[in-house]
Amino acid sequence: MGITNNNTENKTILFSNSNKKTPIVELSLDEVTYEPITSKITSDKESKVTDATAPRVNRTTVLDKVSTKISPYKLTAWMGPSGSGKTSLTSVVAGLVGPSDITGGSIEVNGEEGRLPKKLVGVVWQDDLLLSNLTVEETIYFAARLKSPKELSDSEVQVIVEETMKELGLVHIRHNLIGSSISNQRGISGGERKRTAVASELVIRPSLLLLDEPTSGLDATTAKSLMSTLKDLASLGHAIAVVIHQPRTDIFRMLDHLLLLSKGHVVYDGPACAARSYLESCPGTEPLPPETGIADWISDTIIADERNALQEDGTMKIGSLAQYWKTARLEAAHANDDVNECTGRNTDNEDLRSEMSTLTELHKSAGKFEASFATQLKLLIQRTIKQRRMEKITRVSILLTLTYLFFTALFWWRLPDTTAFIFERNSLLFFILIAQGNSIVTGSITVFQRDRALLHRDRAHKMYGVLPYFLAKTASDMTNNIALPFLYGAIIYFTCGLRPGVVPFLKYLLAYYLTLSSAQSMGFFMGTLIPHMGMALLLAPAVTLFQFILGGFYIPLSNLHVGIQWASYISFARYGYAALMVNEFDGREISCADDDEVSIAIGGSTECPLPGELVYESVGIEGTFSNYWFNVVVLAVFQLFFLIGAYGLLRRSKK
Repeated sequence: MGITNNNTENKTILFSNSNKKTPIVELSLDEVTYEPITSKITSDKESKVTDATAPRVNRTTVLDKVSTKISPYKLTAWMGPSGSGKTSLTSVVAGLVGPSDITGGSIEVNGEEGRLPKKLVGVVWQDDLLLSNLTVEETIYFAARLKSPKELSDSEVQVIVEETMKELGLVHIRHNLIGSSISNQRGISGGERKRTAVASELVIRPSLLLLDEPTSGLDATTAKSLMSTLKDLASLGHAIAVVIHQPRTDIFRMLDHLLLLSKGHVVYDGPACAARSYLESCPGTEPLPPETGIADWISDTIIADERNALQEDGTMKIGSLAQYWKTARLEAAHANDDVNECTGRNTDNEDLRSEMSTLTELHKSAGKFEASFATQLKLLIQRTIKQRRMEKITRVSILLTLTYLFFTALFWWRLPDTTAFIFERNSLLFFILIAQGNSIVTGSITVFQRDRALLHRDRAHKMYGVLPYFLAKTASDMTNNIALPFLYGAIIYFTCGLRPGVVPFLKYLLAYYLTLSSAQSMGFFMGTLIPHMGMALLLAPAVTLFQFILGGFYIPLSNLHVGIQWASYISFARYGYAALMVNEFDGREISCADDDEVSIAIGGSTECPLPGELVYESVGIEGTFSNYWFNVVVLAVFQLFFLIGAYGLLRRSKK
């Protein structure tokens, strides 16, 4: 819902219970050039670097000598056609790019050169990365608790959440799930999603709030309501900058400050209300036509200038608007002294300066992680389990598990415990591993690749550490992701008539669970090792199949070629299959086949009853590998190896 100026006074009590005053921040960019590395230089011909000691890389100029300011109590907008550098500027201002990529200029915070602490910056991206299976209130609460000082009690944090939801008109949907259009899961509307994303950043009252295309995909009324909310928040002292694309006129009139970009160059930087008169004064610019929105006219003017700057060889020269601004901005700076006539506002800069903290004070006020380790771990476990439970235990997954269960029971129903059905029993033990193992590996990769962007965003905001995230994810993966496959294996044990007895059943469950969790951990490891999801999903089935081929069922371990035999020792499937085989056949005798059944000779033996040891020895499970507990321990080591590897990769990943 929209928020009118009548209740602006009520907003001043927001977060009054948090005992944490929002520091006033003014951030300035002076001639900032952003040139990220795009490729390595592979030959001297490609290199434009004359210094032999300089890094041999290619850089692309995304922002070229950009100067602007984001002030408290003002709503700032960054506009420009696609490819003008607006989103890149958001990353630069938020401190999400490497210092080495900023090759020129300086960034000042309250008049001092340096970077604003990330804890004092809130960023709402166009892709909000909200978890679909959490409610609106849960989403805001998790953000508030993780970002709030640990001295605050849960009840005080809940008060902050309540006040934030009231501010942004979210109380009536507090119990609604976020939902997802990708999974066709019904949830809240687009405007409500944006307000929820804003609320998640607003709970700690960030000094600087950046929003990337907040009105994208919203209808006109919802967009205006959201911008009105941001305008009111700016009036409380927040420095707010929004990337916006051709807003309607009534939204444009809400803007205090405007930055116009064209292919990384500044076209205009000043009061929004003065943009029209400035552009109309530029040589070759057509005046604003009647009945035309000013934002549409600005966009059309910049696009026309970019087209004129396109040369015959396809290269782009600096547009005339950007060139004109280089000479005109000095005059504009003097004209800004009389900006009160345009804005109708008189701001006492001396009073504002007195409210500002030094950069050193800002860094001291922003701790690394507000919440304690125990709180981080508890909240992340709750959040992850809630999200995964509704992802993994769904109607589709339950139906698929029941289908697997039905056909497995149909093919291997109540196997007679005789020598005639030894092969069927062996094949069942291997099938339950390979049928569930492959889907677990690919599922683990898919889930983590979706979580990767969320993890990077939260780490960039210093919300929590890698270790609590890792432990929470591991706990979730070892429960939700394996729950249905594990239940499938437990039921199959009885429907197919495997070795009777409580102890064999429990040992079967232990070996089966460790095999599945090893597959899960391998998928997690591959997901962290290979950043590209398509590549990871392409390699995962091949790697998993290779592991199972070396398990001993298709080719007895003793018959493997000497050139590949070594690889079987690093196959988790070998130890899982060996543990199940030893548990099924060790220390027992297999009854002779009935007269009307064809007995299968195992290892050339014609003994009857057949010693169970001969069954697993026939596939190469011999010596130490015929010890059940040895195989179980090795499976645990495999899982530990994959988890430690994944944790190490997470620690080294870009924050």
